[in-house]
Amino acid sequence: MAKYRILVVDDEQDIRDVTCLLLGKSGYEAISIDGAQAALDAMEKEPYDLVLTDMLMPDMDGVELITEIRRRDPAQVIVAMSGGGHAPKESYLQIAKLYGVQGVLSKPFNQEKLFEALIECGAPRNEV
Repeated sequence: MAKYRILVVDDEQDIRDVTCLLLGKSGYEAISIDGAQAALDAMEKEPYDLVLTDMLMPDMDGVELITEIRRRDPAQVIVAMSGGGHAPKESYLQIAKLYGVQGVLSKPFNQEKLFEALIECGAPRNEV
């Protein structure tokens, strides 16, 4: 059976590394991408079961990325994550919900919160 593929999009290398490590240890295939445009390019080449994206990135913000993903593939499962910025992180996550993401995740998060968000969006429960 093919692994459940998750595209992890964040401009912070540490966040991507830790998230991909947690996902990989739990049997998911996690692909790390630095920034929104690179994510869109990657999605042109291969399909992903779920996109886990930060809301605040320098090249394109999460709303722009979510909007473009929805334009290309309305059925794509998306989880938005945010640690805040100029506004409370909850504000960015509420905006993401308005744009149709299936799940949200506040940073910093632990392994339990990460997997809760994924399972709520239909990801399989992988036991490794």
